[in-house]
Formats: sequence, C-alpha cells, structure tokens
Amino acid sequence: MKSLRRGLAGLALLAVSGTATAQSADTGVKDFERDLRVYTAHVTYLANDFMEGRVPGSKGMEIARDYSEHFLVQAGLEPAFATEETLANGTVRTNEFSSFRQAFPLGGTLEVKSSALRADTGNTDFNFEAERDYTVTGLGGSGDFTGDAVFVGYSIGDGPDGFSSYGEGDDLTGKIAVMYRFEPMDAEGNSTWSEGDGWSDSASFAGKLRSAFERGAEAALVINTPFANDDRIDRLDGFRGSGRGGDKPVMMVSAEAGKMFLDSVEGHDAESLWAAANEGGGIIDLGTTMAVKAELEREVLNAENVGGILRGKGDLADEWIVVGAHLDHIGMGYFGSRSGSGTLHPGADDNASGSAAILLLADLVGRSYAELPDDADARSVLFMLFDAEESGLNGSRYYSNNPIIPIEDHAVMINFDMIGRVLNDRLIVSGMETGSGLKETLQPILDNSGLEIVTPANMSGASDHTSFYTKNIPVLFSIIADFHTDYHTPGDTAWKLNNPDTVRVSHMYHDIIVKLGTLEERPEFVKPQPRQSANTGMGNIKVRFGVMPDYNAGDVGITIGGVTEGTSAGLAGVQEGDVLVRWDGQKILDIEDWMGKLAEHEPGDVVNVGVKRDGEEITLEVTLQGK
Repeated sequence: MKSLRRGLAGLALLAVSGTATAQSADTGVKDFERDLRVYTAHVTYLANDFMEGRVPGSKGMEIARDYSEHFLVQAGLEPAFATEETLANGTVRTNEFSSFRQAFPLGGTLEVKSSALRADTGNTDFNFEAERDYTVTGLGGSGDFTGDAVFVGYSIGDGPDGFSSYGEGDDLTGKIAVMYRFEPMDAEGNSTWSEGDGWSDSASFAGKLRSAFERGAEAALVINTPFANDDRIDRLDGFRGSGRGGDKPVMMVSAEAGKMFLDSVEGHDAESLWAAANEGGGIIDLGTTMAVKAELEREVLNAENVGGILRGKGDLADEWIVVGAHLDHIGMGYFGSRSGSGTLHPGADDNASGSAAILLLADLVGRSYAELPDDADARSVLFMLFDAEESGLNGSRYYSNNPIIPIEDHAVMINFDMIGRVLNDRLIVSGMETGSGLKETLQPILDNSGLEIVTPANMSGASDHTSFYTKNIPVLFSIIADFHTDYHTPGDTAWKLNNPDTVRVSHMYHDIIVKLGTLEERPEFVKPQPRQSANTGMGNIKVRFGVMPDYNAGDVGITIGGVTEGTSAGLAGVQEGDVLVRWDGQKILDIEDWMGKLAEHEPGDVVNVGVKRDGEEITLEVTLQGK
C-alpha cells in the first residue's frame, strides 16, 4: 500500500513537471519556472480532497505523511528519528537516526466501560443510578474499592485567612472522601471569597482532589452542593476530556441524590454538613460504608511528525537549524471551523502551503549545501512537518520536549504557516528581535526579495515556532500579512493560492537558511520584552467574558476554573473544566495572548469561541458584554 501511495505521489509530480528527469537535468539551484511547477504539484496534492482535510487519525493524513517522507528522501535527506527493536535475548536496542517519523500520543477518547456506586448508611442502602445520580469523571481513573466514607467539606487544604477543610493530622488512608463542590458560601449560596460573582481559584477541582488524595483517600465523591447559587449543580459533568485525570476513581454526584444520601446518614444531614463545610477545621466520619467502582478505557490516538536531516559540515555541523511547518488540518471541520462541521476543509493555505514550501526547500537547500567547498563550515538543518498543530501545537511541543539533539544546540527555528495567498506582495516575518544580529544579517535578503516584508514589533502568531520560542531558541515566523475569510472554512482551496509569490517566499527563505547555516556566530536568544501593543493592557479591555482561569493547568489554551452566571461566557454555555482553545478561529496560547484578542472588541460583538470538552472541540457563539 505504501509503495502505491508513493507511486501516486510521483505521478502527481510528473503531471506538472513534464518528465521524470527534469529536476536532475536542471543546472543552478533556484529556477523559478521549475520550482513553480514543483511547488504547485506539492501543494495541489496535499490540498486534494482525497487527503480528507489531513486530520490526525485519518487515512488522508497518513497518505500526506507518506508523500512528505517520499520527497524528503528524494531530496537526499537522512532519517531524523530513532527506532527501537527487541533482540532475541529480550534486549531493546535503539537505532539512532533510522526513521523519518516521530510518533507521539495525541490523547484520545475516554469511555466508561462499567461503574457502580453504593452506600450503606446503616439505615438505608443506596444504589445510585449512573448518569442520573452520578457520573464517572475523567478527573480520576479506574478502581474498585469498598471502605468507610468521610466528609471532607470542600476539601480545601489551604484557603484564604488560614482556612482549611482539614485538621492537623487528618488521615484519609483507606477512606472514600465525600466533598461538596465549590467553596465556603453565604446563606444565599454565593462565595464568601470571590470579590465578584462566581468562585475563587480555591474552588478548582485540581486543588480539592489533590488535597484528598495526598492524605491517602482511595476514591472521591464530589457532590453538587444543593445550596449553591450556581446552575451547574443541576447537571453532571464527566470532564472526560480534561486531561487532568489521576489514578483513583472520582465520581460527581447530583445535588438531589447527594442531599438524599447525606440526609439519610444517622446524626447528620445535608444542610448541617454544609454549615460544617463553611466553617472548615476537620473531617467528619459519616459512619457509612461505600462501594465505588469505575472501569475506564482510554483509546490513545497517535500522531507522527515527519522529519529529515541535511547534514552540516565542519565546525558548525553540531549546531542545528529547524525549518518547519504543520502538515495537519481539521478534516471535516471537526474542531476550530469558522463555518461549522460536516463539510471537507481542504486546508490549502492552512497549511498545505507551508508544507509544500518545506518539501521544495529541502531540495533547494540540499543543492546549495552540496555546492559548498569541502572545507566549509555549515550548520545541520532539520526539515520538519509537524502533526497535530491545529489541536494545540502538539507535534512541535512534543519535539521541543524530546529533541533529537540537546535543545540548546538548536541555533534557530524557522516556521511557515499560511504563506500561500500573498496579497499585494506583503508577507509577515516575525521574530527578527528574538536573536542577536538577526535583523542586521537578514535585512539585505529581505530587501532583495521583491516582497514587502512586514516586521511586527512583537512576536506574532500562535503556531509551531512558539514551542521553540518558549525554550529560548531564536525564531523566524512567516504568514501572509493580509488575512482572508476562507481561514478554517471549506473555502480554503488550492485554486485560490498564489503559487508564484509563494515560490518567491521560498526562494527568499532559501537564502536565509543558507545564510544562517553558514554564519560564523550563531544568534543568541534575546529575552522577550513585554508586549507593547496599546490594546493589551487591562485598562484597554472594554468587554467582560466572565470566567475564572484555572492557573494550575499547564496545557495550551485556558482551562476554565469557574464561570460567572449571567455573563458572556455563562449565557453562551461555557462550563467549568472547558479549555478555551480558539477565538474566532485563531488559536489561544495563554492568558496574555487572549487579553490581546479581548482588547480588540467592543460590547455587543459576537465571536465564535472554541472550547475543548470531553475530548472534543465544540464551538460556542458568544455575545460580549460590556465590562
């Protein structure tokens, strides 16, 4: 099958280049007409409907990887990644630089195979009904445990003004922790700690569960507090896509079932336990035996970066330049679509355009390196096609955390994302200030390109270069300067591309890569300065979204720790545990990035906000309220 796919890839190139020997017969390195034919073949193939929108996990994406690997090999590149084999004696041997693929886990689906929740209070036997009275959450793992239940209030270990749900020396070893959701509240069910509406950071699940499990609890029940002024107490949230799961069961119990259970406990009731939770100070033995069972099965989806090495020469060969672009897109608009799912999103500009440039440049830079004198010094170049960028820079982040050589030996990273529809000759080149001397070194090449180069004062874009930028590697990032409305819609098709200008962009970057590859002194990383945009200060934001971020979460995007009722987010259906990942189609990296986006809006603006929930990205239409 793989040979068939590669055969199709070769036919695609022949269809526009004319003959199988056209490339090898050409003299010189940059040949505009030849390179335009080659580039057009690459980008048209990658953006073909047959590629299924190149979404990770699809047959089309695997074909796109095969195609890319084939042409890295044709360009004379070496495999970039290691493989492992098990020998006859059981020893595992690592074979360095033996594969063009770097596999990594992308997450997957979490399915509840079976579950049970029972309680024996001495007075009543409770058999809770799944998905009516309780749900198994993705905040924990699998387990089957029977033990004594203890009430731990809000399970807050260290709250404001010395508050704690626990007493000194409280031990939950072998116990099931029963806790209320949220945090101390007044008689109306509103937080006594939050300055506005909603809840403080102390109400986050991560801290509550950590406090219980660090004290030895074997399972946790989170009861939707019946007395809270929050409409979320009326629903059961599985949080199965949160990515924060531990290894012990965590159940969420409905407000109604939780109240009935606690009211049946001898000597206690739901309201008196609520009063105790608001005071804190220690755990309460419920005198109840509970049985908790949760069998979860996570199906892991693997993705693969594709990469090849152009070996350097002489004294600089152990320093590396990474030239990359993301190969993936969003399939049938499964996530991040600006027009809705169900229709093929070809992703021609985003980012077949950048991927095709990588394949062209691998060949062109390889030709130039081959012409260097034998005694020349040149850095090694790693050409990369990253996977799963659209769902959170996953491929580049995995590589930057698992590089093929120490990350400090990476001299520069160059990234292309949407370079296929240059308008009025305008192209953004960001990152000139991230490395010492970059601007002075490269300005003559930019001036000679025949393009109008736009150089933003601050680092721009939320794409794969960010994974290197955060590792203190100088970066250059190019994207079209004039955005088009086909972004993340079915309208991003190959026939709308401006291939001649993208070849001009590629030729400019050929010169940049060769220049940086042979530069005597590598650019030193320049620590990023605070963003200077007049719009990013909090005082310039005129709208209010109405969420509280969970600052303990570390993934790309913004994990929601709380949602204020009646606000923009609350009315749109944003939920606690959601991860904000997209703003009108644009990826959200972090709080600072999001603040800049908020500052561009006026009250009454309507935006499509992408959130990850239960392992899937959904789009919510949000009407922004005034501050």
